[in-house]
Amino acid sequence: MNIPNRIKIRWSVFTYNFGWKDYIPLIDGWLARCAIGVPAVGYLVLFNDSAVSYISFNQLTSDSTNLLFTSGGNRLRLLYFGLIFLGISNLIYRWKRPWVHKYGKDIDTFVHNCLESCTPTEYINFHNTIRVEGHHTSYGKYYDSEWDGFRSLALGVEGKSDAKNRPGHWIEAKSRYEHLLRSILHETFFRNTVKRRIWLGICILLSSLGYIMLLIPSFDLFQAVVQSTLN
Repeated sequence: MNIPNRIKIRWSVFTYNFGWKDYIPLIDGWLARCAIGVPAVGYLVLFNDSAVSYISFNQLTSDSTNLLFTSGGNRLRLLYFGLIFLGISNLIYRWKRPWVHKYGKDIDTFVHNCLESCTPTEYINFHNTIRVEGHHTSYGKYYDSEWDGFRSLALGVEGKSDAKNRPGHWIEAKSRYEHLLRSILHETFFRNTVKRRIWLGICILLSSLGYIMLLIPSFDLFQAVVQSTLN
């Protein structure tokens, strides 16, 4: 296989799997969540003359030659706007994130929580969506006969007479057809986590810019302290 075909295949695999679940640490890590509060209180700290004098490390780096910036104020501005970008990215994530992330940000947590809390009606909706829109993964290739068995056991059967009526047994249905339910939940999680990709791209861009802005002053301070120490 030549190189263009390999690149094409890898690109196809990437675009097919490109979804929110793989970028949660980037756009919803602890730093990004904390950065939401920066627009409200950040300017009171970062642009306060007293605060700048304490956290710009001018005395510590006064004997060194900065490689990138000449003042602590520039570092603080980069920190401020870096946190702003992280906060905006996290806000967009909370606004546009797939609904499945409310149950769990990864597949294992999602499946566990859904098995604990989802109702038969919700599984029926998941199943109908898979059958109408088609499956995205191999998990969606379960047999309809197996689904019919689960539904009959979970909801019961309404016969033409009272003798033929059979009540539903939800707990027993979950236990007997857990493998089927897990397949439905895996398929549901994947199909929803690859939606709204434009918003995902915006979040990745803003978060990446934010982390770069945080790394630049950190590197600048590091090299300044090293030079000051060596001198």
